[in-house]
Amino acid sequence: MRVCYFSCSNIFGGVENIILQTLNELCKSYEVALILPKGANFLNKFDKRVKIYEYKSYDKRYNIFLYFEIIKFLHEFKPDILHTHGAKATQMGFILSKFLKFKFIATKHNNRKGKIFNKIKNVIAVSKNVVNTINHESKVIYFGINKQNIKPNLSKTFTITAVGRLDKIKGFDILINEVKKLKFNFILQIVGDGFERENLQNLINKLNLKNKVKLLGFCQNIPQILANSNLQVISSIKEGFPLTLLEGLFYAPIVISTPVGGIVEILDDEFLINHENLSDKIDEIYMNYDAKVEIFKEKNKNIIENFKFEKYILNLQNYYEEIYEKS
Repeated sequence: MRVCYFSCSNIFGGVENIILQTLNELCKSYEVALILPKGANFLNKFDKRVKIYEYKSYDKRYNIFLYFEIIKFLHEFKPDILHTHGAKATQMGFILSKFLKFKFIATKHNNRKGKIFNKIKNVIAVSKNVVNTINHESKVIYFGINKQNIKPNLSKTFTITAVGRLDKIKGFDILINEVKKLKFNFILQIVGDGFERENLQNLINKLNLKNKVKLLGFCQNIPQILANSNLQVISSIKEGFPLTLLEGLFYAPIVISTPVGGIVEILDDEFLINHENLSDKIDEIYMNYDAKVEIFKEKNKNIIENFKFEKYILNLQNYYEEIYEKS
């Protein structure tokens, strides 16, 4: 089977990481390709069997030259399935499906409005919460993790970690304002890159937190970073089902999050917290740390079995076969 992924993002975040890991596994049994804008800085991470096409035309969904460029590549690759990720790629894929012969699948990664997904017959939702934003029956396929054996190396300073694309929707500015209220010694490290980096650094400087809050940028060793942390915080305003949640459940001693998207399907209420109470919750965990670690471990002991990477790949391949065999 030939499967082509299509994304309109060239900045490495959770969705791009999912695409990367998925294609690197699928290429062992399928012929696979990826269409994305030029300028991505993570292409060297892909298996050499993944065919990469970087489009050069202006990235506008109604740019006729962009369609010609992508159609030319699709004619050459001849995919059985085109699988889009994100609203823009899905809208473009929907138009392409009217002119080319392939089975069309789209993944909706968040619960934001995306009317285009209502027009697509075959939609994968990353959580039950996201399914509820689509007006027809869709397939829920949770991502999974290949657990690594990692030895924690905790610092003497209480270390808080947040992971994600530097985007307003991730709520990192809110988190930085909240940790300013903490009375104990801590380090907050934010892992990821994006357009909000300058604004976040300016906020850190303004609050005089340069010695306490660090923007680490893009990092490859996220599992080790989480294992070396005392606490992971997800401060998002909106989410679908973030990869960083699974990474935290597998590697961080404790994860707390705002009650958004598919996160509420997994985390116990005790570890869900609104933005305005973030600093109080962090303080509560710090004061009762060992007990909280044990409670978190007990409540999430079955997560690893439910979110194994091989289970995700099997579910995905079964869905591909099902759609491919339909007339």
